[in-house]
Amino acid sequence: MPILLTGLLLVLAALGGTAAYVATRNRAPASQTQLGPDKKYAALPLMTFSLGGNDARMVDVKVLLEIDPSVDGKVADPYVPRITDRLSDRMRQLDPQQLTGADGALLMKSTIAGVLDRELRGVRVREILLDRMVVR
Repeated sequence: MPILLTGLLLVLAALGGTAAYVATRNRAPASQTQLGPDKKYAALPLMTFSLGGNDARMVDVKVLLEIDPSVDGKVADPYVPRITDRLSDRMRQLDPQQLTGADGALLMKSTIAGVLDRELRGVRVREILLDRMVVR
C-alpha cells in the first residue's frame, strides 16, 4: 500500500511539473500581454493649508493626478496657484476631525476633485491619488 501511494504521488508531481512547464512556455512575453496604454501622472507640489475649527490645525497634502496618456505631464503647472488658492478656501471650511480615517481621505479626494473640475476643465483627470496627507 505505501508503495502504491508513493507511486501515485510521483505521477501527480510529474503531471503538475509538466503542466507548469507547458504553461510558462505558452505564455506571451510581458510586452505583448500589456493591455491599454501606459498611465501618466501629473504631480502637484506639496501644499499646506489651514483647517477650520477652534484650534490652529494644518494639513500637508501632496497629490498625483492620473491623466490621459496623450496629455503632457506638466499640464497642471500653470494652474497650481489657482488650484492652491481654491483648495485653501475649501480647507478652511473643514474641521480637522473630518479628515480622520478612510472617510477623511475620501473627503479630501472629493474636495480636490471639485476644485480640479473647475480649474482644469480641458484635462480629463482619471484618478486622484493622495501621495501624502498629514494633519498636524
